[in-house]
Amino acid sequence: MKLFSRGCMAVLVGVALTATAAMAQSGSKATVLDRTQAGKIMPATVFFRGQTAPTQERNSGGVHFADGKYMLAALVDTSGYATEVRQSYQGYLLTEVKLDFGGHTLVPGAYGFGFLAHHQFVVLNLAGQRLLEASSQAFAGRRPVPLEVLAGAHGYELCSGRECVDFHKNR
Repeated sequence: MKLFSRGCMAVLVGVALTATAAMAQSGSKATVLDRTQAGKIMPATVFFRGQTAPTQERNSGGVHFADGKYMLAALVDTSGYATEVRQSYQGYLLTEVKLDFGGHTLVPGAYGFGFLAHHQFVVLNLAGQRLLEASSQAFAGRRPVPLEVLAGAHGYELCSGRECVDFHKNR
């Protein structure tokens, strides 16, 4: 009887370890964050070009990568900024990992971003200087949403309105 109990216990321990390993593997994928999830960790106000501005929690999104690091994006209330700044600065991007936008690497940090005419996406440093430009795509059939992050074919998409730019975690 004791031998049978030990055998059952060994099987139960094996099953538990297998289940734990399976859960750990399934938890090893990145998770796209919706506005509620991203809004909880995105700062309420951000600094750009010598001013602070509130972020729009309802217009935020991000990615929680398998290594525990984040990429977050949110639209910003830019009403206090000059017109030329508002044209290219529409949102705030925080990243703890290197990202690739159209072959351009963005290192971890805090940035402004915007979608411009002619399908251009720009990332700005906190002084408002352009760091990178990437092509965005317009999707006519897409329901316009102020901002969201989606899983894409080769990584992720940061979308505003009907414009989306592809990005992925850079190794």
